[in-house]
Amino acid sequence: MLPNDPETIRAAFLRWTRGDGAAAEFVAEIAAIARLADDIVDEEENRQRNVCWLLVRTLTRLPQNSFFIEHAAVLAPVINNVIVQWQLSDEWRSARDPVKRQFGFVMREAVGSIVTAVAAIAGGYDHAKATTEDFFDLCHAGSGETVEDWIKD
Repeated sequence: MLPNDPETIRAAFLRWTRGDGAAAEFVAEIAAIARLADDIVDEEENRQRNVCWLLVRTLTRLPQNSFFIEHAAVLAPVINNVIVQWQLSDEWRSARDPVKRQFGFVMREAVGSIVTAVAAIAGGYDHAKATTEDFFDLCHAGSGETVEDWIKD
């Protein structure tokens, strides 16, 4: 999960995109979309508002982002992959097979692969690798959440 400080988040987005403002805005939209989708699934409160915001972001804001427009052919399959993994993650959460549950636990965070793809576009392999490490440190390191915690939640 991203930290709560907007300046820290914005700085990370710009770092990951090598200062490309449109790419940083794309990552910000993806982060907001992922948060809204998760809230819609997990919370009944404000569900209609969240669905409306999700629709606005996916149908009006994201398609107008110049980075997305330029790189849609690369980004669309990555986004599709993230959606597939997110859906399977939720389904596999209650699987009898413990390995499937472990994979589900990891796949729920597949949205990070969009950040990796954006970083690769912005700066190549080495930048994508460094960004993925930075993303993990910022969003996941120290969370302490285990597969068992996630299954109970």
